[in-house]
Amino acid sequence: MDLGLAAAITAAAALVWALRRRRYRPQPPGSQRRGDVDLASLPAVVTQIRRGLRRRYTAEDVDILGTDSPSADLTDDRSISSGGVDRPTSAGTVGESIGKEDLAGGRGPVVPGRDNAVAAAWPPAGLGLTGPGAPAAVRGFLTAALATTAVHGGGTVVICATTAAALLETSVLAESPRLTVTDGLAAALDLCETQALHRTRLLYQHEVDTVADLPDAGHEEALPPVLLIADAAARHERARVAALLAQGNRLDIHGVLLGRWPEGDTLVVDTDGTTTADGTSRHATGPADLGRLTVLTPTETVDLITTLAETHTGQPPSTRSVDLPAAPTPTPGPRADSTAEAVPDDGHACTVAAGSAYSAPEGAEFPSGRQAVAPSGHSDQPKTTQPGGLVAVRTLGTARIVEMDTTIPLRAKALELLVYLVVHDGDATQDAILDDLLPDAPRSKAPHRLHTYVSALRKTLTRTGGPGSYLTHPARRYALTRDLMDVDLWRMRDALRVAHRATTPDTRLAALRTAVDAYGGALADGFDYEWIEVHREVIRRQALDAHLALAAATGDPAEAVTVLQAAIRHDPYAEPVYQQAMRAHAALGHLDEVRALRETLIHRLDDIDATPSKDTLDLADQLTTGPAHARSSDGGRRS
Repeated sequence: MDLGLAAAITAAAALVWALRRRRYRPQPPGSQRRGDVDLASLPAVVTQIRRGLRRRYTAEDVDILGTDSPSADLTDDRSISSGGVDRPTSAGTVGESIGKEDLAGGRGPVVPGRDNAVAAAWPPAGLGLTGPGAPAAVRGFLTAALATTAVHGGGTVVICATTAAALLETSVLAESPRLTVTDGLAAALDLCETQALHRTRLLYQHEVDTVADLPDAGHEEALPPVLLIADAAARHERARVAALLAQGNRLDIHGVLLGRWPEGDTLVVDTDGTTTADGTSRHATGPADLGRLTVLTPTETVDLITTLAETHTGQPPSTRSVDLPAAPTPTPGPRADSTAEAVPDDGHACTVAAGSAYSAPEGAEFPSGRQAVAPSGHSDQPKTTQPGGLVAVRTLGTARIVEMDTTIPLRAKALELLVYLVVHDGDATQDAILDDLLPDAPRSKAPHRLHTYVSALRKTLTRTGGPGSYLTHPARRYALTRDLMDVDLWRMRDALRVAHRATTPDTRLAALRTAVDAYGGALADGFDYEWIEVHREVIRRQALDAHLALAAATGDPAEAVTVLQAAIRHDPYAEPVYQQAMRAHAALGHLDEVRALRETLIHRLDDIDATPSKDTLDLADQLTTGPAHARSSDGGRRS
C-alpha cells in the first residue's frame, strides 16, 4: 500500500471516532453501554495499515513529515527485537511498500485527479490492468478514490454491479454518496456522459480549457474527480468508453479498465503490485509509470469501504443491500492474490459492547470463549484520597506512574502493559495480552518478550512504592494487586458503581462528584496503542454520563456550569453536553454564553465536516430570544 493511501486510511479512522463521539447519547451513570453500535471495533485491516505505518517511521522519516513520532513504543521495540522497527515484512504486506519518496512528496493516494501528484503520469485515455495482480490493484484504485480528501481532489467512483461483484465477492456494500453501483455498464456510462456534458458546457461558458481552470474563472461548484471502473472485455460499450475517456482528462473523468486496454495504456500487475508495461501505449509520453500499485483482497476492500462510508455520511454504515449479483465463482478462504499478513482476531479485547473483563457480569462469556471474572478488591465505597504507601497510577488524561523512580527508564511496552491491566480491572490472561500487545511477535518469542516487560514493570513499581507483590502471575494470567495501588480509572469505576446502586440522593451525588473528579481526560491520552480505541471511547462516554448526571442532580447552577464546561473540554463534539450547558447558562441569565456555546459547537463540528442538529440550534434560539430570555433577564443582572 502506498503511503498516501495508508495515511488517508489512518486519518479516516480518526475521523470515524470523532464522528462517533458526535453521535453520543446519554445513558444512566454506570451503564456498561452494551449493544452501542458506535463502540464496534474498526476492521482488522485498519489496524494492520496503522501497524505498517509504524514500522516505516524512523527518525529521518519523522523529520521529513514534520510531525511527532506516532508511537513511543517504537524505540522500545527496536531495542529488543531483531531488526528493529525497520525489519522487512513479507512481500505484498499492507504498508510494506511505504518509502521515503512518498514521505517527502506528501502526496495523496495513487489515483487520478487534477490535484493529485500522479496526474501527470496518468494516461489520458484510461488505464488497463492485466496480470495476476490486476483485480487486487483495481480494488486498490477503488479504495484510494474513496479515501481521497478535498485536499487531494476527493472524488467519486462509478462501477457496474457485475464488475463490483467480481472484484469484491459480496452482495452487500456500505452505502456512500461517493460510490455509485449501476445495474450495468451502459447505465454507468450514461452517468459519466451526463457529467461530461455538464462539465463541457461549464468550460464553454467560462471560456477555459480544463476543469482545473474553472475556480480561477469564478466558478464555485464542486466538481470532484470521477473514476469509472469497468471491464475492458465489454465489447459493445468499448467505443463509448474510449470516446468518454478521450475527452475525460480535461474534464477530470478517468477510467481504470480490468483487462488489456489498447485505446490507452496497459500495465501488467504482479501479485505484489509491481508493474511492467505490456509494450503498447497511445500515451504521447510512453506507458504510464505509476510505480508499485496498492493491492488489496476482497475482504480488505469491503472493510475499508465500510470504514470510509462512515466518514462520507457521518452515520453508522447502512445495512441495506446494494443488490450486487453474486460472484460467479466465489473463492472460499484466502485468495491466491492475497498477500496481506494474517492479523489475530482481537475482538475479545476490543469489542467492549459485547463484554469485557470490566463490564461483563461474573461468568459472562467473551466472544473468544473466555469467562469474565470479578476483579479482586472491589469496594462499594469510592476512594477519595490516596492512603500512604500506595503506588499512584494515572491513566486518564495521561499514562504514568506518579512520582516514579526514574533510576532506570521504564520501557514503553511495560507502561502499555500497565495501562492494559488497569483497563481490564487489573486482571487479564497471558494469551489476551500477547494477542493485543504483541500481535506481530513470533509465537516462540512472544512469551519471553512479555516476561521482559513484566519484569521491568515489577522493578519500577517496587522502586517507587517499596517492597510488595504489585504484579502476580497466577495460572497463565497477570494480575495487579489492587490493595497496593491507587488508580484513577478504578476510583471512577468504583464511584459509578456506587452511584448506580445508591438509595439516597446524597450518596448518589457524592459518588458522581468522585467519578467526575477522577476523570482527568481520555484514557492514555497521546498514546496510540492499537487495542485502546474502543476502551477509550467507552470510558469517555461513561465519564460524560457522570458529568451530565451530576449537573442535573446538583442544586447549585454554578456547579452545574463548571461540570458541563469540563465535559465539553473532554469531548468538544458531544451535542447533548452543549444542550445541557446552554440550559444551565440560561438558568443563570448568561445568554451571551449560550450564544457562544452555539458558535463554538458550529466551529467544532465544522472541523469534522458536520453541523449541529436542528434541535440544538432551535434550543439556543429559544433560550436567547424566547420567553426564557425574559424570565432570566433579572438573574442575568444579579449575576
